[in-house]
Parts: sequence; C-alpha cells; structure tokens
Amino acid sequence: MDGRVHMNIRGKRAPRGLQEREIAKFRWMMLAPGLIVLLSINLLPIADTILTSFHDFYLPRPQQKHFIGLANYMNLFKDSRFIESIWRTVKFVLIVITIEVIFGFTIAIFLTSKLKTMQALRGLFLVPIILTPIATAFMWRIMFSPTLGILNYFLEVLRLPPQTWIYSEEQALASVAIVLAWCKTPFMIMVFYTGLLSISEDVIEASLIDGASAWQQLWRIKLPLIRPVFFVAILFQTVDTCKEFDLTFILTRGGPGSSSETLSVFTYLHSFGFLRMGYGSAAAIVMSVFITILAYTLFRAGGIDFEN
Repeated sequence: MDGRVHMNIRGKRAPRGLQEREIAKFRWMMLAPGLIVLLSINLLPIADTILTSFHDFYLPRPQQKHFIGLANYMNLFKDSRFIESIWRTVKFVLIVITIEVIFGFTIAIFLTSKLKTMQALRGLFLVPIILTPIATAFMWRIMFSPTLGILNYFLEVLRLPPQTWIYSEEQALASVAIVLAWCKTPFMIMVFYTGLLSISEDVIEASLIDGASAWQQLWRIKLPLIRPVFFVAILFQTVDTCKEFDLTFILTRGGPGSSSETLSVFTYLHSFGFLRMGYGSAAAIVMSVFITILAYTLFRAGGIDFEN
C-alpha cells in the first residue's frame, strides 16, 4: 500500500483485487471508531424519539406511559396551531433567505470590486457571525424596545411612526426574521465572495473584449458560473433556518400569542413546556421529515452535484 508494490510472503505481486480489498478494509478500520461514536450519539436519540412518538407520555407521570400508535401524528394534523406553525415556518424561511441572498450577493459583488472602502470593511461584515446567539438576541431585544430602542429613535428622526416590533402580533415574525438574517448573512457573503473569486479572470477579460457590460457580466457569466455554489448556500441556510430556535425563543418565546411560533418552538413548548413528550416527539419527527423534503426539493431544483 501507499504507492509501493504490494508483495505477498513469497515476493510475488498480490492480485489487484486483493490490494483493493485490503485498502478498503484498512479505511473502514480507521473510520470505525468515529462512526461508532457518531452513530451512538445520533441514531440512539433519534430511535428513542421515534419510539416515544408512538406513546402517550406525560413527563410528570412516567409510570402512565403507554403505546397509542399513530394517535399523536393524527392529532398533530388536526391541531390548527401545528398547521399554522408549518405555514409560519415557510413564511419565516422565505423572508430570511430572501434577505440573506439579496444582501449577501450584493455585498459580495462590492467586495470583489477594487474599491478601497469595501476592502477595508471586509472584516466588519463578519462581526454578526462571531457573536453568540444569546448576546445577539438580547442586543436586538433592547433595540426593539418601543420606548427606549434605538430603532424607534431613528424612525422618529425620520418623521416616521414608531413600531412595536417583537411586541406586535403583526410584526413579531418579520422582526425575528430580520435578526436571524443579520446573523446569517455573513455566511452567504463568504460563500458568494469565494464563488466569485473562483471565476477565471480570462473569462471576464474575454467578455470585456466581446463588449459585455458589467450588468451582462453579472447575469450571463458570473451567476451561471456560481450557480452550484449559489444553491448549496441556499440549501444549507434553508435547513439551518428551519431548525432555528434560540433567537426566536429568547426574543419572543413564540409570541405574542403564537404569532412567531415556528415548528421548532412548537416542538419545544409541547415537549418541555407542556411536558407532553410523546406529542412533542411526534412534532419533532414531522419537522425532520418536513426539512428533509424541503432540502431534497432544493437539491433537485438546483442540480447540486457534491461529487463534482
């Protein structure tokens, strides 16, 4: 192995098939310890969650836990609050991803320019991704204050009416989406910026010789060339946004009412708020299936090929 001719005991060259089997065996032996740990800390909790979802399990009375089959799943889809949380999650994802893509790609375009100002500000755009979620949530919570918040102060300076932000049923979900987009946009900037830098200068120079304008370069050359990177970034951020919990819970706890209650918050409240572990586990499984279907749809729509 390792580039040397594999010889058997008698000094003869071993069959090629034997070499490949031994190499494959060696790889699996090296991977085995890590795979065992990963399977233990991932598959076992998932299996336990699936089993719990088939039971009526009220945490303060574990002795009364009993099997009820698919009743939790059937009750979920009869629960108007659960159905609303699904649509709310879709709306939340659309708002966040739209903001991230528009601002992320725009800033990445400016960062690839020769402007000295943008070069100096390159590190500044990474600040939101450095902050911890709890610090970010409390910072924005103060900024959203109807009376003391800086956002309403700026609105007052601009002669615009003050807003209630996270304290309003109509604005709470959008407000949380703005905060999450602010936190995650630096990731999109880095991905788009890296993708744009990977475009060969020869391609850009050839387009200039052909008389392409900056706008034509963007839409007909740069975007098609980074299309796989574009969709991979959207795929990762979509999955991450669907699972988002900490910012929403710290900022609004799913309120006012249930106006910002996404699937993750719904699952948490029923599992650890109302202590209905069976019902909450069923919601967690449905959420996982929902995210998987959404990710697969994006995967197919974007023509993503991780091998190439």
